[in-house]
Amino acid sequence: MLTRSTRFAIAIVLWALAHPGAAVAGPYEDGVSAFRDQDYTAAIDLWRPLAEKGDGRAQARMAELYLSGRGVLRNYAEALFWCQQGADQGEARAQYVLASMYRDGKGVPKDALQAIELFRKAADQDFHWAQYKLGLMYFTGEGGRPDYLKAYHWLSLAANAHDSDAPDDAEVRSTAPFLLDAVAAKMTPEQIREAKQRIDEWKPTRTR
Repeated sequence: MLTRSTRFAIAIVLWALAHPGAAVAGPYEDGVSAFRDQDYTAAIDLWRPLAEKGDGRAQARMAELYLSGRGVLRNYAEALFWCQQGADQGEARAQYVLASMYRDGKGVPKDALQAIELFRKAADQDFHWAQYKLGLMYFTGEGGRPDYLKAYHWLSLAANAHDSDAPDDAEVRSTAPFLLDAVAAKMTPEQIREAKQRIDEWKPTRTR
């Protein structure tokens, strides 16, 4: 039986042969390419060693795979283990995954306030899906009363997602504007002006 290190080495070689331009980027980036190609087994083999060494990005990705059941059996305990480690390091994607688990009650007790706190930490780092989910929660009043000013703020940032290295931003760019229009319809012109001023003054705590 092949050892884990041997399987990992084989995965890298096979991936390098199939994607000669990608391998020079590094194991994490190669894992991202494998994930986009829906080769989840290769992604796991590339990310797991990094995650075990404490790479917060890889830990977040491992959490996503276990949460969705891609390439592995769905396992909320494993998802929680990996995203908690990444979130403790301040990794935005890990904070986002952990927030999603608290919002939906998957693997942890459902807790909207904890979800908002974690989404906010990721959103502050300009993680666009966290900005979208945070805006949605403020709009619907999950965890409290609706706050349209905050909803408008975060949804506006999500609608302007522009990271060239994050293809999933295209989806949030196309989704956020519809919800933003719904929020704006419930606001006064003065509230919208205030929200736009906050957006102009906002700066991310850390960019990805």
